[in-house]
Order: sequence, then C-alpha cells, then structure tokens
Amino acid sequence: MRLEQFSLPGEVLLVKLTGALDIAGAGEIETPLHTLSAKHSKVIVDLAGVTFLASVGIRVLLKAARAIRANKGVLALFAPTDEAQRVLRSTGIDTIIPVVADQATAIAECNK
Repeated sequence: MRLEQFSLPGEVLLVKLTGALDIAGAGEIETPLHTLSAKHSKVIVDLAGVTFLASVGIRVLLKAARAIRANKGVLALFAPTDEAQRVLRSTGIDTIIPVVADQATAIAECNK
C-alpha cells in the first residue's frame, strides 16, 4: 500500500492510496494516516488506486475520520472502485464518512 499526500488550496490535504488495503496495507498506512489526521482538518482520500478493501482497512479510515472530526474537521473519500464502493455500502461506512465520485465533490464536503 502506498500513501502519497498533496496540499491543495483551501488547506485541503489530498491523500492518494494505491494498492491493497488489507492487513498488510492497513499496517503500512495506519501510522502515517493517523499523524496526518491529527494535523489536518480537511482531508480527502483518493481511493481510485485501491485494489482491495478489507475490514481492517475500513477500521483505519474510520479512525482517521474520528480523529479529524475531533478537530472539527471532515474526512471525505472519493473515486472508489466498484468493489470498494460495494464494501463501503455494505458495511454502512458511507453513512459515517462521505463517499463521493470525484475530487471536487470531496473538497466541497470538507467545506460544508
């Protein structure tokens, strides 16, 4: 699992994930994502490159969303693959964390 970060206008942090968000992948990104979540209040996560999403990966995303929410911020997910979208819907995560189609809509979610 690869995690890249990019600063966007309006103090938005873009996190791009690439690879399988399984046990190994979640272990690789958990600490860096937690660190970013403690420092930023507007975080959007690009899931287009996520090839597999396991429950442990969802847990990592939930922890990040809770940390950001504690700082009065928002974490939004965008561009999930069809498989990842099914997992997010079936677990109900899309009712807790905004899951949208594209980057612009994710930024809008952070600015509500």
